[in-house]
Amino acid sequence: MRLKDFDEFKENGAMKTLKATSLNSNSDNYLTNNEMLVVDFDKAKTNYCNKLKKSEEYASSADALCKTVYEDKFYLIEFKDGDFEPKEIRKKAVDSVYLISGITDKSVNFIRENITFVLVYNGNVKQLDSRQKRALALASRGREDYAIWGLGKLRGFYYDDVKVYEKKEFNKSTVLNKIVAIQ
Repeated sequence: MRLKDFDEFKENGAMKTLKATSLNSNSDNYLTNNEMLVVDFDKAKTNYCNKLKKSEEYASSADALCKTVYEDKFYLIEFKDGDFEPKEIRKKAVDSVYLISGITDKSVNFIRENITFVLVYNGNVKQLDSRQKRALALASRGREDYAIWGLGKLRGFYYDDVKVYEKKEFNKSTVLNKIVAIQ
């Protein structure tokens, strides 16, 4: 699947830097400074809804869709700079499956096998309790599966994998090394 082959991914400014997709416009704060060219998935959602002549307010979407160095493997990234409710993230993740399928004509099975959902949050705003911190620490060492905020339930049903990073961890993570710019 080549992202640049889909009109919804390239029209009306839908290709932006990862940094631009991480902007919190309320505070002018970026969660990453990475300049890799990716799909602004919020803009792709708007393009898709306009094509269907439907209101975009009925669908939620993650912020960025990125190709990885691996064949037919992608990251769908949601950036959260402020406080949030876990159900809001889960809705964005689930709605994004339908949007990707509708835009690309790929099956849910394709998405389940080839896309990793990534949540990047601002730990200065969204505080974790000690149980959540422990679960993330163990998961980062590969010793335990985690289900922080219920996102682990998305793994294997909607997405190939689910990763959660605090913004500092994300900017040091291997995820950034695996993203390939859209050409």
